[in-house]
Parts: sequence; C-alpha cells; structure tokens
Amino acid sequence: MTQDLFYDFSPSSKEAWKNQAAKDLRGQDFDQALKSLLWEKIQIQPFYTREDVLDLPRLPENSFEDKPFLQDFSARSWSNFLAVYPSTPIQEIMDFLENGGEGLVLHLKGDENLNELLKDVIPDYISIMLKPLGDPAQVLEHFMTWVHEMGVEESGLTGGLLWSPIDMLFEQGKSWEEAISAFRRVFSCFPNERCFHACMFNFSRYADAGASGLDELIFGFGEIIELIDKSGIDPITIFEKSGFYTSVGDLHFPEIAKLKTIRFFYAELALQYNVELRLENTCIFAQTSGWSKSTLDSNTNLIRQTYEAMASILGGANGLWVRPISGQKATELELRVARNVSFILNYESYFGKVGDPAAGSYYLDTLITQLMDEVKSGLQELEKNGGWLVAFESRILHKKVREHRQKQQNSILSGEISKIGVNKYPASDSLKNNLEFSPILEKEYELKPSRASYLVELQNQTGA
Repeated sequence: MTQDLFYDFSPSSKEAWKNQAAKDLRGQDFDQALKSLLWEKIQIQPFYTREDVLDLPRLPENSFEDKPFLQDFSARSWSNFLAVYPSTPIQEIMDFLENGGEGLVLHLKGDENLNELLKDVIPDYISIMLKPLGDPAQVLEHFMTWVHEMGVEESGLTGGLLWSPIDMLFEQGKSWEEAISAFRRVFSCFPNERCFHACMFNFSRYADAGASGLDELIFGFGEIIELIDKSGIDPITIFEKSGFYTSVGDLHFPEIAKLKTIRFFYAELALQYNVELRLENTCIFAQTSGWSKSTLDSNTNLIRQTYEAMASILGGANGLWVRPISGQKATELELRVARNVSFILNYESYFGKVGDPAAGSYYLDTLITQLMDEVKSGLQELEKNGGWLVAFESRILHKKVREHRQKQQNSILSGEISKIGVNKYPASDSLKNNLEFSPILEKEYELKPSRASYLVELQNQTGA
C-alpha cells in the first residue's frame, strides 16, 4: 500500500540522496556538516532509509504490555504516578486519584500510620511504588501489614519496591555484603506476585548524575549481572520479580531508543542464564529527568517534562512519574501541571490509541541495534576489568560519570550547548521564576542527582 502511493516517482537509492545533499552543501564535507555523534560513541546519520535496516535483526513490536482482551480498551496503557510523602494531605492524594491518577509513589520510613495517610485509598485499584526512606524490609513488612488489614489479596497488588540493593552503596556508603544481605531479606519476604516487584534496578542514578545514556545502560546492566552472579538468589527469581527505574531526558529519540533497548537487552541477558522472559512482563518505571531541568526560568521545565513524558510513553514505559523539579516543595500548580501532562498525552494527543507508534522507524531501529551492540561491548570491557563491583570500589565508575557530567556542564556554561532560559533567551524580569538554589555536595562514594545547568546557576548566585 505505501509503495503504491509513490508509483509516479522512480525509486531513489540512499547514495543518490547523499549525492544530492553533497551537491547542495556546495563543497562542505558531508560527514562534518551533517553527521553527529551521540553519547561520544554512536554516529548519527542525517537521514535513514530502508537500506539501513535490511541487514538488521527485526525488532519486536507492541511488546510493552499484554494486549487488551476487549476491543474498546486502549491499545497502549500506562499508569500516571504522584509522589506521596508522610506529610502529604489526604485531600491531595484523593484529588489526584479521583481525577484520573492511577499510581502512587509512597515515600515511607516504615512507622507511618497508613490508615491515616492513605485513608479511603483502595490499594488493589491502583499501582503503588514503595520508596523506602529507611530499611526496605521494614517498609515492605509495614505496608503488607496494612494491605492485609484492608482485606486486600496480594494477587491484586501492582507496583513494587522502588529500591535496589545498590542504592545502599551509593546513598549510605554500605558494604557489598550489607547490600546483598538486605537483597536476600527483601526477596525472602516479598509477595510471590509477578505484578508486584521486589526490586527496581535503578538506572536513573546514572542519568540524573550526568552520565551519558550509553554509560547508564552499561553500568546499569553491570549492576544486574553482579547481583545475579553473587547474590545466591536463583536467576529466574531475580529476572521475574524485578523491574527498571529510569530517568528520561531531553534527547527525545535517543531516549525512546534507550527504553526499548532496556526491554530487549534484558530479555537477551536472561537467555544467558537460561531464563526465558516475555518482553511484555518487563516493567519499566520512568520519571522525567532532573538532569535536564534548571532552577533558572523554571517555567521552561514544564515544556521539557512534557516531551520527556512523550519519549517515556513512546519508549514503552509502564509507569510514568512526571516529577516537578521542586520535589516535595512543589506548588499546587506544579503538581497539577505534572499530573495533567500524562492525561493530555493520553486523551487529547491519543498516545493510548496506538500500541507502538515508534515501531518500524528506520532511524530508531538502527539506533536500538547500535545501542544493543555498544552495551554488549561495554559490558565485555567491564567484565574484562573485573566487573561492576571493581569499577565501583575503585571509583572508576564515578570518575567516568563525573567526567561526562563536567563536560556537559562546561559546554552549557560556555554556550557551546544551548539551554533555553539558562544561556539562551532568558526570561524578562517580569516573567522570571527562578527556584531556590542549593549547592550539590557529593561524597566520594556517591553519585548525586545534578543538573546540566548547574554551573550557570552557580555563576548566577556568585554574580561572577
């Protein structure tokens, strides 16, 4: 059908298009003028044709979730999440849920009065992610006690523990042995339900600390291999009861490819351990990036979080958390805008009407294949040098992430990379809405969330 639409035109090869482009460039070098480098490794062509994908493996389509049984159900669905803290008023939670919200991210220590915090919330009707602020096993036990008191069957739960044992190494400076012990405790007491996950591999730590998307994938999958090989837990249990937690930044198409690569590569990795995974059973929980936002002219963040949400959905996220940069201090307006981004994309832009609109793109299919190859090569190099744990303990991993972070931040400070509202087209005084600036201090074992515009923000504070 699509070929018949162009029967009046003779077919043109990619080489013919390149020759025409070279002619239009009037002597400029084709590669230098039109090609670019993604994440310092992957060459991006100015255009792609069918010739680019002829020799590539065919990528799966519509692999984000099980297809709906009923004809009138959406071809594509995802849960829209709201952050809930111990201080969040119940009116705010119910307003979100009664106006279309489908999920809550509960930040818990394990001693909260959940009957009060979650009054009138019915847990088996929504997705719930538990973000531990203390001992994850204690948080899980506390939550499950409340679930049982509510008379809810464990089989009705969806969501999971928004936690990975590696968090303890980066955030608390704990030892590998302590992290593995906590990992085993959580898995031993976790509900045996496929839709409620005992672990969410935290790739977002790398993205929000300033790593490239490629390093995020390599180090993230390196963590998984280390945990499977050294935890003593059956690989099939880890693969089936774990999901992914990642941040989606402002490189629109590469971020779509990144999310799809996570799903496809996870299934390939599972086969190395003789585990067969259905692509639809992999849960990806995506949040809008903090790295791409700025405290300067914060209104531009509303635009950035919208196209990051778009990339999340197109890339196959099962859960979407549009996070205001202000976090727990977000205003009512910021929370409302964040909530409605997902609704607008679903009900006005009809993202839920097509199962996998990015499938079949010559550019994306080529990029995903390149990412899969680069991740495989990166992991082989990581293993050759002792594996993820050696890279962590020697701080080689930290050094690589920080070097990329600094390079990006310096490029924005110098103006080499444009950031609207930061180093280009700043808001007028009457429209300025700058947020409170706090310096980011990082211990040697940490990779703290940062921002690409951080050095410009710092310069703005000092007046230098």
